[in-house]
Amino acid sequence: MNKVEEKLSHCFALVFPKMDPSQRAIATTENTSGWDSIAQVTLLTLIGEEFAIDIDFEEFEGATSFAALASRINQITSGAS
Repeated sequence: MNKVEEKLSHCFALVFPKMDPSQRAIATTENTSGWDSIAQVTLLTLIGEEFAIDIDFEEFEGATSFAALASRINQITSGAS
């Protein structure tokens, strides 16, 4: 797990405390109980704080999985858009 994934996993642990750590990397809105719009906003807010980035919620609209979130964060933190 790289640094982005480790930090993202920490965010998931805070939003989904009952989720088994082994399930975080494969989490999606479809397979994660409780990942609704409120959880998404909470998760994105925590991501913004954890990575010290400004979150444009529209930019993350299609990020509905751990992998998609990690990919988008990698793009932002590497300076790519």
